[in-house]
Amino acid sequence: MIPTEIHIPLLIFLFAIFWLLSILGTVYYFHQLLRRERKLKDGMDQLLTFTDLCTFVFDMRKDTMRLSAACASLLGLPEEVDNFTEKCQEDSDQHKSCQSLLQAMTPEADQQRMQLTRANGSYGTYRVTNRIYYTKNEEIDYIIGILTDITQEVHREEHLALHAQIDGLTHVYNSGTVRRLLSDTMTDFDENDLGAFLILDIDNFKKFNDLYGHQTGDQVLRIVARVLKEQLRVNDVIGRLGGDEFCAYLPGLSSIGFLSSLCERLNQSVTETAVAEGIKVPVTISIGATMLHTFDDFLTAYDRADQALYAAKEKGRNGYVAREGRAETETNEATPQNQ
Repeated sequence: MIPTEIHIPLLIFLFAIFWLLSILGTVYYFHQLLRRERKLKDGMDQLLTFTDLCTFVFDMRKDTMRLSAACASLLGLPEEVDNFTEKCQEDSDQHKSCQSLLQAMTPEADQQRMQLTRANGSYGTYRVTNRIYYTKNEEIDYIIGILTDITQEVHREEHLALHAQIDGLTHVYNSGTVRRLLSDTMTDFDENDLGAFLILDIDNFKKFNDLYGHQTGDQVLRIVARVLKEQLRVNDVIGRLGGDEFCAYLPGLSSIGFLSSLCERLNQSVTETAVAEGIKVPVTISIGATMLHTFDDFLTAYDRADQALYAAKEKGRNGYVAREGRAETETNEATPQNQ
């Protein structure tokens, strides 16, 4: 047995060792924690300082927003904003920029696009990239984000999308686009939203093309498209259905008399414009037009206008047939002129 006089000092010694190890462990833990915090802070400092990107770091616990120089310049904010969430509630010149940052920090904003007003007043499109870091207690610690200017990329996308919709020769909607657009638009009319629909083509265009060449034929197609754009309204939908066939949807046009007058002007303008452009032979068109009704869609309107176009050709071309919407009711049919 160990004598009592030895046992007590041994227990005290062991307790002292245990206490010392506990102190050393605690010091080591906080040292590692501080080291991690310092390393994270240094990394964030480098992220904000040594970059031309629009970068932000939000310290949730301190409610402090730090911005790179580029980001501060873009948003018109200082590079460090204390009490950030509180200041976002204030009605100030910086309110909109703060709200944009709050939006950019949400999880659903990651990889989304955001419209921002630059310091010079111009608008830009930016892609948001954010990462949210949590504490061991699953509380938000830091939020790091980057706003990447993709304005030029968006413009290129819009340019390509536009060219995918536009006929390259005539610069009106191409066949696929105009059919899809009108199929979506010309449905479920109400009595206040009616209009008219017309189809036209160039008389004897194939023969014309064969005799005078495709270059002249292309010039005539461009003339017809230009006349349509000049004579119709901004909100009218114009398309090239294919070959020499064009169509137009005229929303809100409620008078068969106005539709007939319009068809007459189109016939006359195409011929006069072709002469002014130096085309040596007469250029004429035939038009089939119809008023629209509440039961119409693109297919029924197209079928009725196509029948009217056929009737105009049967009458000798260089004219039009405008219908109220029923085949038996025809009004203001142009008198075909000699070819």
